[in-house]
Amino acid sequence: MQYIASRGLIHRDLAARNILLCDNQVVKIFDFGLCCNPEQNLIYQASLPKRLPMKWLPIEALTNRIFSEKSDVWSFGILIYEVYSLGKTPYDNMDNTEVLEFLQSGRRLEKPDLANEDLFNLMMSCWEEEPLNRPTFSELSDNLRKMLEDVTEHYDYLLV
Repeated sequence: MQYIASRGLIHRDLAARNILLCDNQVVKIFDFGLCCNPEQNLIYQASLPKRLPMKWLPIEALTNRIFSEKSDVWSFGILIYEVYSLGKTPYDNMDNTEVLEFLQSGRRLEKPDLANEDLFNLMMSCWEEEPLNRPTFSELSDNLRKMLEDVTEHYDYLLV
């Protein structure tokens, strides 16, 4: 997603269902059917109604159809939730109207059992109401790399 965002593209459908796990630990993002290129301003306001993945979208997309890298970052937080809840559908007991009310009240998804506190804090940063307060994909990449380094710090690696 860092590469996609660097190209000025907004995916708009980032979810576990659109991730391919390939050989050699390669992960690929696919289904660019909702992808858009907002050209220079990096924000896209949809004018035509489309079927969108409501439970993966941030408040600004749900209310005003505004999309940016930061709306994809929100979806990335939901994707992490999907992975660490072993494929659980977000807000599975709510309809779309209830999801919007839930989010506008400041509530967010609960920490999946398999996620540690650092990862949950990263998810919560993706779900900041104000898009400018969410990290970029570059910052997320740095944070995830640091988390991985911290977890593996005590492994006995041989330097060669």
